[in-house]
Amino acid sequence: MKILHQLDRPNFKASKSDKILIRYIKEHAEEFCTTPIASLAINCGVSEATITRFVRKMGFASLQLFKLTLTEEMVNNKQRTIISKDITCDESIIITANKLLANNIATLEQTVSDLNEDILLKSVNMLKKAERIFFIGLGNSGFVADDSAYKFMRIGFNAKGIDNSHLIMLHMALLHENDVVVVISHSGESFEIIKAVELAKRNGTKLIVITSNRDTILKEYADACIFYETRESILETGSITTKLTQIFIIDLLYTQVVKDTMDLASAFKQRTTEAINILRLDNKK
Repeated sequence: MKILHQLDRPNFKASKSDKILIRYIKEHAEEFCTTPIASLAINCGVSEATITRFVRKMGFASLQLFKLTLTEEMVNNKQRTIISKDITCDESIIITANKLLANNIATLEQTVSDLNEDILLKSVNMLKKAERIFFIGLGNSGFVADDSAYKFMRIGFNAKGIDNSHLIMLHMALLHENDVVVVISHSGESFEIIKAVELAKRNGTKLIVITSNRDTILKEYADACIFYETRESILETGSITTKLTQIFIIDLLYTQVVKDTMDLASAFKQRTTEAINILRLDNKK
């Protein structure tokens, strides 16, 4: 496994010091490769022995070999200009379009390859049995929460999307054990979301968490955790990619629910479509 990918998803249980090193390398990769171990220890606030142990956990016999491999990997990434996610100001808009497309495709492909079928089916079953479904999220994740509720409402579910932290807390306080809350949080670290989840769990509510953070504390409360891959660019297109990936996962759950309840879902979709058409027809008169 390549170093940069393994930094995002270590194949070992990362300690607090390991996480500090991972963050430092991701933010200062070039500097890391040219800095002596003594200075690295000072910069990161860890011991030299910790750095050596970390390198071995990553599968390298020495720090020098780790640095050489990381340097080669960064050079190779820069040379792949066609698929690179680094966008330059002097490139054509079509080249930029292809880079954005490649980034989104790679993110979705990685997400699909990492999906756990058992967790997905467990999530689907919880959704099908729910009396009420609450989709909650803040910021960009809030937009996805609203759209998700609309999709499920169209096929007959009592679904509500909430993207305001105060309203989220009010609804979480009134939940019961037959409700399901779908938590959409890219970072998995939002204070408001964590407090909402704690409150929901005290009411015995089932929780489905959708996040990119595999170390999130939300795992401790979730009945099902669905993780997705993220690839961010220097122009912060990550928010677009993140929303696309979140919507993809919701659409996957939605599609499976429809497959499992085809007749009923189709009947409700027809009724809701006819209801919307009433407004369109009346507006033409």
